[in-house]
Amino acid sequence: MDAVVDFLRRLPDEISRMGGSLAWRAGLFALALLLNLGFYLPSLPDSTPGTGVPGLDKAVHLLVFALTVYAAGRLLAPRKRFPMGWIIVVALVHAPFIELVQLVVLPQRSGDGADILFDVIGIALGLGLWIGDRLRRRTVGIDHLEPEVEPEPVADGHR
Repeated sequence: MDAVVDFLRRLPDEISRMGGSLAWRAGLFALALLLNLGFYLPSLPDSTPGTGVPGLDKAVHLLVFALTVYAAGRLLAPRKRFPMGWIIVVALVHAPFIELVQLVVLPQRSGDGADILFDVIGIALGLGLWIGDRLRRRTVGIDHLEPEVEPEPVADGHR
């Protein structure tokens, strides 16, 4: 428990050193969580504009999961990779849980295996965006907390 408290205590300082704003990152994550609530609401009436667009449901699953993983990574793993693994695990558990809830608890909704597939693709996309963001920050020198490690020379001159 002390490790979690220590991690949360260091988080604002790590985010500010990375050149980010805790409020912005927390706000983006809160928006992502709010969008996730839509998976647990009754279905929209058929007369709602856009509900008849083919594939819209799959696009929503992909985009919401991508945003959630990316935003969680930006907030909880600004500098170290460790928390990102837990974010991925939670997202992978959440994907089938949504469909189970829709199948069992919400009679006007139905569980769909294809939605889980698009959730997983969204998770991969969010992870890719998070990795790309970290690489970009390293390239432009924003990430000054993790210095580049120079390779050690080999005695015979070959690497």
